[in-house]
Amino acid sequence: MCCDIGEPIVHIAAKVALETPGPNQRRVARQEVEVSATLRASGNHGVDIVIRNISTLGFMAEATGDFDAESRIRVRLPALGTVLARVVWVKDGRLGCEFTNEIDLPRLRAVLAATGAAPPKRDRRPRLVS
Repeated sequence: MCCDIGEPIVHIAAKVALETPGPNQRRVARQEVEVSATLRASGNHGVDIVIRNISTLGFMAEATGDFDAESRIRVRLPALGTVLARVVWVKDGRLGCEFTNEIDLPRLRAVLAATGAAPPKRDRRPRLVS
């Protein structure tokens, strides 16, 4: 017998387990911010929140009120409008949320620029000079 056919699968599975973020690990870097926004859970009135960090995948905010993990929410972001998300965790007046659809980087930059958290990305298109 030359080789065990199951052996490569074990190595691949181990590699995937090592490279896959755990429940408390972030998959992308987050930008520290202080953004006032409005969050609305299904069937409830809007609640004012302060987003403390944000990425293309989600955000962490301070909020008053009761929220349940796995709740579907809408959050209104500056320069972007209403975005769908779900609550992943809730603890001590803070909640971590994951966007239903990832926000692309140019749109996230627009949110950051509108809040003063980051300068707008320069337009890199060539300009005609007369």
